[in-house]
Amino acid sequence: MKNKFPLIEAGKNLFLYRGFTIRKAPRNNMIKCATYLINKRDDSNSYDNYLGRDFALAEAMRTVDHMLKTGGSHAR
Repeated sequence: MKNKFPLIEAGKNLFLYRGFTIRKAPRNNMIKCATYLINKRDDSNSYDNYLGRDFALAEAMRTVDHMLKTGGSHAR
């Protein structure tokens, strides 16, 4: 299924998706795989809110879709 919302690659390890920032974190010795951190700026544009971590970019995109669908406090 093709996603109708674009994933924008803003940098080597930085992606923008539906108003959220997804950052690829470096691998660490314990997990042995890269993780993707999901952040979103608050309404006053002064703080970055950490919203979760996933082990694949597609999972991070699904997490954002789910947050927007359920209408959480950061999903605006």
